[in-house]
Amino acid sequence: MPILGIQIRYQNSLMRVLCVYATRQIDSNLFMSSTVFRGLKEAGYDIDLAFAGTANVIEDFKRNYSKYFNDISFCEISRSILKKISDKQSLLRLGYSFYRHFVADGFSHLSIKNVKKKFGGRKYDCILSFIPPIISGRFAHDIRKGLGLNEVRLIQFWTDPLSLGRCDSINEIPKSRLVHKWQEKRLLKFADKVVFCYPLLCKMEAELHPSQSHKMIWSDISFMEHKCGNNDNHNEIPLIGFFGAYQSHVRNIGPLLQAIASLPQYNFVIRGDGDLPYDIDYIPNLNIEFGRRPLSEIESLENECDILLSLSGKSGITHPAGKTFYYASYPKPIIHIGDGVNSGFFKEYISGFEDRFVYCDNNANNISDAIKTAVSSLPTFKLKIPQRMNAAVIAKKIIEE
Repeated sequence: MPILGIQIRYQNSLMRVLCVYATRQIDSNLFMSSTVFRGLKEAGYDIDLAFAGTANVIEDFKRNYSKYFNDISFCEISRSILKKISDKQSLLRLGYSFYRHFVADGFSHLSIKNVKKKFGGRKYDCILSFIPPIISGRFAHDIRKGLGLNEVRLIQFWTDPLSLGRCDSINEIPKSRLVHKWQEKRLLKFADKVVFCYPLLCKMEAELHPSQSHKMIWSDISFMEHKCGNNDNHNEIPLIGFFGAYQSHVRNIGPLLQAIASLPQYNFVIRGDGDLPYDIDYIPNLNIEFGRRPLSEIESLENECDILLSLSGKSGITHPAGKTFYYASYPKPIIHIGDGVNSGFFKEYISGFEDRFVYCDNNANNISDAIKTAVSSLPTFKLKIPQRMNAAVIAKKIIEE
């Protein structure tokens, strides 16, 4: 819920913001950006949106996110013939993905005809562009020019980098990402202000693009709203859940499985894409199914759990696992399992959220101890979301600081 005093103060200013988003898929970047949509509304800003997406993405967006905006202009992105052909072979699919997302989209110009028709002549205090993907940043730049808003400040909100994905430092960027780095710099040049969703990512981007570093700040991420059942009644045997991808080249799930085997007094559930080069037949207290499951099924399981787990990737500087913040409004303990050479940064960052999260490193003993600590807190657990996760406060920092 918005803080009343903050909302009234913001409403008095009634800043008008034009948000711009373009994407071909519903993913974690959109989930994270949606917390900013909510924050803008709670803070009392007057917000419109120019949205571009495929037909199914537009329908999903209308259903789940349109409530945050006063007025929306939609632009449909057609599915290319090359995409249909490449889907038939994995190698072609990989090549097409690189070409589309990191080459073609950097030069694509989506139609702004509907945007002009809907928003032409309106006055805005700023334009807020959400990136990635690249095409979203291009779309915002074209709209700014097409609506004659060149004097209006363009703010970019980045939920992921283009060139630093899964890298622990700028020195680890592969040579194959030269195009990614170039496209990233082109987008940054369009902006008057750039906001990254994590302090370490902001620091690394400033080192990577020093000529644009004066524009850069970072902001916290808010939480997703969840429809929760009655969590006052816990399972007789505590149920702990992990929901998410765990491919071995991205996440190391081995220590978690070892911890589960050492805690037969608790029940565990795992769902998600992954590969298990381990024998798990000896773990009778684990309910595991492989592959993606419908969101409704996952949310139902999340509600059933007493404790939720979030596991970081083995490498990367982007952010502690997004699930950590996605889960924050659930009235139950959240355990963040840190991993990789930057886990110390993640631990320091997580510790600043007023004990909302239990932190541990990715080894079996640490995970086991963290789970025992979380279970012991269940009888007295009360949900407290830190003030720094207040969506309205975050939105104000993005727009006005």
